[in-house]
Amino acid sequence: MKAFPMEPGRVVVSKAGRDAGKFFVILSVLDDGYVRIADGRLRKIATPKKKKTMHLRAKCECAPDIASNYSVGRLLDADIRKYLDRIGEDRATRKEEDAFG
Repeated sequence: MKAFPMEPGRVVVSKAGRDAGKFFVILSVLDDGYVRIADGRLRKIATPKKKKTMHLRAKCECAPDIASNYSVGRLLDADIRKYLDRIGEDRATRKEEDAFG
């Protein structure tokens, strides 16, 4: 299995903690194995969660536009919510297609 880099804009799934199984977007990478993540619902841009990278699993989806908008201060919580909802719908559609052949 290919490991994806922990970079701003990368979609991740929490592997540990109260938020296990939930999808987030990395907003920034901190220096000592930590990142700041948000989902636009419970963890908003104003108060992102600081999480160890070992407690996250990176997904193949990456949104460089989210990262660039965050760095210039133009990102909204609604942007993150819409992006994560769209990814969730895409994954559900793929599962249905696989199930029905």
